[in-house]
Amino acid sequence: MHWNSRLSATCRSCLPGNFANPVDVFRSARRRACDERAFVLTAVGIDSEIELDGDAYAVRVDATVRAHALHHLWQYEEERRSVRPPEPAMELRPDAWQGAVLYAIVLLLVPLAVAQGWSHADLYSIGVMDPARIRAGEWWRGWTALTLHWDAAHLLGNLGAGMLLGYSAAQIWGNARAWALIVTAAALANLLEGFSAGASSYVSAGASTAVFAALGLIAAWTWRTRRQYAHSSMRRWVPLVAGIAVLALFGAGDAQAEGDNHTNVLSHALGFIMGALAGTAIATKRGAWLLQITPTWLAAAAAAGPLLVAWIMALL
Repeated sequence: MHWNSRLSATCRSCLPGNFANPVDVFRSARRRACDERAFVLTAVGIDSEIELDGDAYAVRVDATVRAHALHHLWQYEEERRSVRPPEPAMELRPDAWQGAVLYAIVLLLVPLAVAQGWSHADLYSIGVMDPARIRAGEWWRGWTALTLHWDAAHLLGNLGAGMLLGYSAAQIWGNARAWALIVTAAALANLLEGFSAGASSYVSAGASTAVFAALGLIAAWTWRTRRQYAHSSMRRWVPLVAGIAVLALFGAGDAQAEGDNHTNVLSHALGFIMGALAGTAIATKRGAWLLQITPTWLAAAAAAGPLLVAWIMALL
């Protein structure tokens, strides 16, 4: 809405000299400032007029409504001065690097096991995300697939991005809780992908689902918790829009699936969505409370336990 067009139309009937006993209720060197106050008065049913008085403009009303006009202008000024509460300082966890290091160890452990021949089983055959096998009951592939990579470039890419985003998440919620959210969201995304329509003729693997789950988690949580401190609608949406932009930029390329490339895009998108749902949930008062009262040992078990059980099931 443009003030000038609305206000000029409003005040055309309020020509100078309409009042028997006009008095000033506001003065400014800027005509626009007077137009705004005149519009406020018109909105509450008070007629006003604007005159150029020397080197300043004056908003004038009839003396009989002066007190009433001043009261509404005072309310308007109070609303203008009201500001959003300052954004509270976030207390970052200093030990967040520990979870990132553990993540790297887990991802490096599988190729090390393959290289050293620690297992006689074909880890890729029993662990990759195979929709047909998942639908047949091999649920553990939702977790084991997160630790398998097709080549060194695939591994290093997910290693770097996962450590960075996991470290950021752990700074906010602590290592155990952050990684429990990320791993659970990523595994559920893999299971959803396994049961999705059309996902039947390919296999996939990699921690990229977890990487995008971490991205969605942080983006959605930041959007929900920080939007009350943003001073414009655009700024309120920046975290979520930025997360989606990163997903579109990096999640649509470098597919590692055997077969159609769109299957990996689906995996990335589902990872982001599941992470965003988790981030939105823990941004609520009840969600934040439930996460806070979750014991650290239980959160750590929720992150590592299913992954350990999944590999045991796969090897058996």
